[in-house]
Amino acid sequence: MENTYKKRVSFSVALITLLAIVAIMFVGVGFMKIATIALFAIIIVLLSIIALLNGYKMEEVEEAMLTGCKKSSLVVMILIAVGMVVGTWIVSGVVPSIIYYGLKILSPKFFLVLGFIIISLVSFFTGSTYTAVATLGVAFMGIGYGMGINSSLTAGMIVSGSIVGDKMSPFSETSNMAAAIAGTDIFTHLRSCLYTVIPASLISAVLYTVLGLKYGGSSINMENINTITFAIENNFTLSPILILIPILTIALAIKKVPPTLAVLLGALFGLIASFIFQRQFGFATIVNSLSSGFNFDFGNEVVNKLLNKGGVSSMMSTICLAIMAMSFGELLQMMGVLEVLLSKIQNAINSARNLVIATLITALLTVMFTASQYMGIILPGEFFKNSYKRLKIEPYVLSRTLEDGGTIFSYLVPWSAASIYVSGVLDIPTLSSIPYSFLPILCPLLAIVYAITGFAIFKEEGPQLKGLKAENK
Repeated sequence: MENTYKKRVSFSVALITLLAIVAIMFVGVGFMKIATIALFAIIIVLLSIIALLNGYKMEEVEEAMLTGCKKSSLVVMILIAVGMVVGTWIVSGVVPSIIYYGLKILSPKFFLVLGFIIISLVSFFTGSTYTAVATLGVAFMGIGYGMGINSSLTAGMIVSGSIVGDKMSPFSETSNMAAAIAGTDIFTHLRSCLYTVIPASLISAVLYTVLGLKYGGSSINMENINTITFAIENNFTLSPILILIPILTIALAIKKVPPTLAVLLGALFGLIASFIFQRQFGFATIVNSLSSGFNFDFGNEVVNKLLNKGGVSSMMSTICLAIMAMSFGELLQMMGVLEVLLSKIQNAINSARNLVIATLITALLTVMFTASQYMGIILPGEFFKNSYKRLKIEPYVLSRTLEDGGTIFSYLVPWSAASIYVSGVLDIPTLSSIPYSFLPILCPLLAIVYAITGFAIFKEEGPQLKGLKAENK
């Protein structure tokens, strides 16, 4: 990928820079338990100093940071909209109704696997992980909490299900981006992705089923469930009609209404429903749910923790993380750090196995050092595209690998914009849900297995995807 900035640092500076970032994040997060925001601030200062020492002007450094801020604007706007929707959907009774009916209807034994399937369907039809997490994801966290299911496990299930749409939907931005970068059509790309998504989904479903079985029978905390349902019954006007609001919001996303606008309209629907169904809370409480979230004393600590949340203010730390992550990523791009390092290995790759693995590793490093899902697709795709052509590997193998790398790793790197978003919306630390996010763990592992064995690594001369014929070159 061509660096749009004029200068690049030397290989030794690039290597030292990346090692310094790894050391700061590893020691800061793993041992000293320093807040991620503080670590981002340290990294931005360090990168600024390195840039100035290598001939960059202060104006260029400032412009790079501002460019990173601009690139984070979409995530920031979605986070603001999600804060509003969580607040209004609680005060309107939407989330309480879903939690109430979910606790009454769903079996704890099969909640995880059914949740995985439902979230997968929502993300597939909307083509958006963000929409799936912001709508049913929030409600499912409440249901899982009421059933006494480990919150990290529930969050991992939601992440796994929501990624299915990000990888397999023809409406997904990342799917279309990966196909375009690799030079293949979207439907051929999606058929190629089935090789990793289907086995990963089946294994994930089995694991969620097995883990869910231990939450049946005597292990269920009925007192906790009864406390929550009693509090909801006595403080909210419940109605199945309220569930139409998230359905309508999801329908807007399916109709390709921009995610930010769809979520904002969902917040508006919630606000209107609040004045119709929940007038007992008063005008100020309802309107303030947009900014400070829902705040009400239910007389029970468990219910207070479950339902007192939302609002723009609840997203401010997540918004700061997103802005700072994109800023330090842009500084790395300005100095061409990743491009300089990658240029040393590109010509040394002479086998399909090494090329696919190198693509995955590059995607991981790109997400780690730019915090961007899109850069995790674009940079490795542009950089290795010619290598795939040189080794006569079909472009839909590259596009699938970009999805197994760039799209997936953005939910496994705790400080990436996607992970920060999920953490903020589901109100759970990113590191705690990663061990239970089975699908994003399995997809890259399967891609590596395929690379080593040669399975599903289609070449111009040889077997193709079902329905496609190799051209005689």
